Amino acid sequence: MEITIYRRHIEQRSQKDDRYAPRCGCPLWFQFNWSQPDTTLDGNKLRRGQNKWSAETRLWSEAQRKAKGLESDLKALLEGKPVRQSVTVKGAVDEWLEFRTKNGLTSAKGKLMADKLVAWCDDSDIRLLTAITTERVMKFRMSLPFRTGDSSSVSVHWAVISGFFSWAVGMGYIEKSPVPNTRLYPQFRIKFKQKEVVPPSKQGIENVLVTATGRVAILARLMRESAMALVDAQKFGMSKEDAEKYGLSKPERRPMLQDGTLISGNRTKTGEPYRVRISKSLAEQLEALGSPAFPGTYMG
Repeated sequence: MEITIYRRHIEQRSQKDDRYAPRCGCPLWFQFNWSQPDTTLDGNKLRRGQNKWSAETRLWSEAQRKAKGLESDLKALLEGKPVRQSVTVKGAVDEWLEFRTKNGLTSAKGKLMADKLVAWCDDSDIRLLTAITTERVMKFRMSLPFRTGDSSSVSVHWAVISGFFSWAVGMGYIEKSPVPNTRLYPQFRIKFKQKEVVPPSKQGIENVLVTATGRVAILARLMRESAMALVDAQKFGMSKEDAEKYGLSKPERRPMLQDGTLISGNRTKTGEPYRVRISKSLAEQLEALGSPAFPGTYMG
């Protein structure tokens, strides 16, 4: 599809006879023909025949970049089924997050990856979900800032966004996921070799307890006395509403102080129940912190 970029001149401009004047400061517009029935694209009316849309810029370079994005969206619109024509990336992502929430899937990774996908698509001038091809989705993966080589970080987060595209297929918004099937194409498999986890030495733990101050020192002491993982200890004493507000995983599994020094809960990762006693002095320190006890130790 050919898209023409031209100047829509303002009256009294000296170059008003030249609709392609490169140095003129008048607004730039797009002109193209649409052969299908009237519809909409990202809120703009798309009529059969000639269409003229504002490029919303006066710079040729920016207009050319936007024209490529528009051309891609129009092609995707031509190839998609009518029910899919108005499904934008942002709209699909919002619907997916709502679906996850209503099904009890409220992990922070879903929101994190959804935001990253929407931001990347905005930077790449991609609006329609159907415009995300395998080539583009792999470029998005390459843009992710997570550790590689000795970390499963990319693999874990990529599984989340792959789930989004599988959901979109199930909803009928796209015909197939743009994420390559690694069983058929093993070259796309994310490979990593995690380092062996070495527990800290007794002296290392003592150094942390001596060095840490304020809430962090109490958090470290709580982990030492209770043997709770960081993801569990951070949620100590929080209400379910606060845990959901700060995006902490599995709010219903948060640890609670029962009768002065007894803590009970379920481990975040496994769901395994536990009950553990802590010292009276630590219990008093925790009570003095209020709720939430450890704000600032997690992503808010």
